[in-house]
This record gives sequence, C-alpha cells and structure tokens, in this order.
Amino acid sequence: MLGRFRCLATAALVALPLAARAEGVNFTVPAHYLVAPQPANVAVPRVYRIWERHLDGVRHSIVVSATPATSDLAPLMDATVASLAARHATDVSRSDAGQLCGMPSVRIAYAFPQQLTFVFRYAVVRERLLIASYAHPSGTAADPTALAALDTLCSGVHQPAGPPGWTLVSPYPPNGNAWRAAPGSPALVAQVASPAKAGIDLVNQPFKGQGTATADRRDVCGAVAIHRVTANLDGARVMEFAAGTVNGYDYEVSYVRPSSESPDAGALGTLTSFCADTLPPS
Repeated sequence: MLGRFRCLATAALVALPLAARAEGVNFTVPAHYLVAPQPANVAVPRVYRIWERHLDGVRHSIVVSATPATSDLAPLMDATVASLAARHATDVSRSDAGQLCGMPSVRIAYAFPQQLTFVFRYAVVRERLLIASYAHPSGTAADPTALAALDTLCSGVHQPAGPPGWTLVSPYPPNGNAWRAAPGSPALVAQVASPAKAGIDLVNQPFKGQGTATADRRDVCGAVAIHRVTANLDGARVMEFAAGTVNGYDYEVSYVRPSSESPDAGALGTLTSFCADTLPPS
C-alpha cells in the first residue's frame, strides 16, 4: 500500500510544471542589475523583488512577483488591459508569448508619455500569477539583456521569498539574495547562485566555509541530495549551511544567528527553498 502511495505521489509531482513549486520565483537577473530596496510604506506581495541599473544616466528596472491566482490567465489579462485603458496608457499591445513552466504566457507592453515604457510577461502556474516586468524611461533605448531576461521567468535562478518579516538587504549582486531579521540584526540569511560546472555537483564538494563544523552531512531535499553543515563561528554565532546543484545552477545558502537565539522557522525554510519540492530534470 505504501509503495502504491509513493507511485501516485510521484506521478502527481511529475504532472506539475518543473518550476515555481517552492515559495519564491525562478528568474535569472542579467549582469549589472542589483537588488533594489523594496518600496517603503507600501504593501507588496511576499514574493516581490526589484532589480535596477543605470545605463547612459537613466534608470532601468526589473520587477518579479508571485501572487495567488483567482482565475485563469485570459480574464486576468482582460482586466489588466481594461485597467491600462482607464489609466490612459499609450501604445498598449497584448500578445501570446512562449510558454513559461509549460503554461501559456502573455506579453503586454505599454507606455505613459514622458514617463516610462513597460514590458510585462504573465503566466498562471499552480494557482499563482507569476509576473516579470521591465521598465525604462520613455524615449530611451531598451536594454536587450533585460528584455531577454523576461523569458527566464520559471526557468532561471530560484529567487526565494525570504523569511517572513525579515528585511531584504540592498543593494545586492544579481542572482544573490540576503535578508536580516531586522536592520542591524546579526541574524542573516544569504543565498548565492551561479551556473553549474559540468560534471560537478555541490553535494559532493567538501565544506570550505568558516568556523568549526559540528555536523556535516548529506540530506535529501525535494528529490535532490544537498550538503548540509552546522558550524560554530566566532562571536558566539551559529551557521546553518546548505549547498546543492538544481536544474543547472549551483546554490550555496547560509543562515547565521547568535548561538543564544533559537532557529527561526522562516529562515530555515529559506535555507532550502532552492531545492524544496524539486524533481530531477527529465
């Protein structure tokens, strides 16, 4: 009976798209874009990230988000286009685009004269509306690397949601993320990601971090193996470390906290967000 249940569970997972399972969103940020501060005093979704760069003296920005989807994609796009008309946007265009996570996606572009020009990609995946957008000042040339990055929504680097209530560290390099429990707090979660090297899986690499390891083990996370380490650091601190190779990317994530503090559940979840609910590439 247990074997039959496992088979059914595996079949159910295989039927799901390969990305957007763990909390967060997959997106590969182009070079030169840095994590930007989130808007102050504005309620944003849990999964919400801004990256920005200045090119020829003007600001270019990329935003990704994920929110619960209450309907299929088409009616959501109808409402979006209607909203743009009500806001007097110009040059509005809507078109079907390539699939994201194996699901239909839509491209919408528009502008506000003398302000900004926008390009959006939308997809509904596992009851979440995933959005990637790029903006630049109207009348300036678009950054082709940013436009190309919109295609990586669902298939790129895993960008975790971060521990609830923690503060995003900015600026931060592209495809890296860090959060503090509070401004100035010594408790920190940080993730770095890079394209995997051929024939090398981080699960098999020795721990080269700082501190004295008190536990060094290999664990299963989702459907992949990862390297987990607990280490004592100077300054009466403890570090939890996780590393692994998932869908062509190497991930190294650390969670540092004072040894006097109990582990934060959200921080521990972010530590392994990159591998949660994963399946090996087909």
